[in-house]
Amino acid sequence: MVNGKVKKIDEVAGKVTLKHGPIKNLGMDEDGMTMVFRVRDPAMLKKVKVGDKVQFEAERTTAGITVTKMQKGK
Repeated sequence: MVNGKVKKIDEVAGKVTLKHGPIKNLGMDEDGMTMVFRVRDPAMLKKVKVGDKVQFEAERTTAGITVTKMQKGK
């Protein structure tokens, strides 16, 4: 799981903007990066709001880098 913070939510497009640390499984070792991700399940976006700390998993899919799991962080 990667720690992140929700910066923007676009429910219509099914996307979330997250500020996050390294995502090792995708070969992203940079700290403090902000990216727009697709979400596998749009219902995930209803469980978080801008400013929430989250933990998430992301994978490369044919549609691009996609958040496959997301939960509120501590």
